[in-house]
Amino acid sequence: MNRLAVVMPCGPGSAQALDTLGSVEHYLGDTCPVIVVDDHTTDGTHEALAKAARPNWILMRNPRARGIEGLIRSLADGFLQALEHTQSDVILRLDQDALVINAGLTEAALEYMRANPGVGIFGVYREDHDRARSFEVHTRLINSELRGLRRLVRHAPFWAPLLMSAEGRGYHRGDNVFGGAYLVTRDCLEKLQSAGALNVPDAVRSRLQEDVYFSMATAAVGLEMGHFAAPDGPLCLEWRGLPKPARELWAEGFMVVHSVDKGANTDPGANGGLTAREVFRQIRAQETAGQSALFNRESIFLR
Repeated sequence: MNRLAVVMPCGPGSAQALDTLGSVEHYLGDTCPVIVVDDHTTDGTHEALAKAARPNWILMRNPRARGIEGLIRSLADGFLQALEHTQSDVILRLDQDALVINAGLTEAALEYMRANPGVGIFGVYREDHDRARSFEVHTRLINSELRGLRRLVRHAPFWAPLLMSAEGRGYHRGDNVFGGAYLVTRDCLEKLQSAGALNVPDAVRSRLQEDVYFSMATAAVGLEMGHFAAPDGPLCLEWRGLPKPARELWAEGFMVVHSVDKGANTDPGANGGLTAREVFRQIRAQETAGQSALFNRESIFLR
């Protein structure tokens, strides 16, 4: 049984999507369950994914493009598929512009879960790689969407009951595990399903970001957020760009990075003439070649 599954929302850009999925296959194995939620792309991405599909993939397609404001619904649909079609203990939510860059994520995640049984969602939480995180912008958005007529039940955001439950358990408005890549336990998703938090309306009419929503919902069902990232954990993410050049992140043993296509440390000038994504792809190719060479040497020795 694969103890980790992946849910990846996907917009336009087949090359990026397939490369990210290639990193999943390389480091998490070719039987790791993968649920891809295509946001009704019309640039050929859906067709490219369908052509490249592996037996371990589930390829979904939204009936219409939902965009960033519909990401909560898209991910909820993906999480429901993970619950129904896998037995995995933990689900990695991975952005299209994120990458797995080293082996060992499944084992590290399971060990973290054993050490922190009250945690339901974990990733970049308390701090970014070099500074404390601020949740103020999300707090302001929540307060804004609860003002005025929205306080009436018929106008309240769909997530308002979850917020009340979460705050009753000590949740602070806006706190979240960053959404570029994070992990959710199966227990958490089952509790969210039971609480109705995965039954998201198609027209959400809210600008709340998905990482805030799922963090809030996790608190509402009595579970905690956890830090599983730099400086001590295996995730090293920025909202835009990379904290360091690609090869440095790989050499330091980080396992997941985000925003490899745009921002600081992603361009050829920072990566020896290659883009960050090209560097990580080159590393995977070198690792595959090294493994093949080792296999050949062992085969000769055994003969």
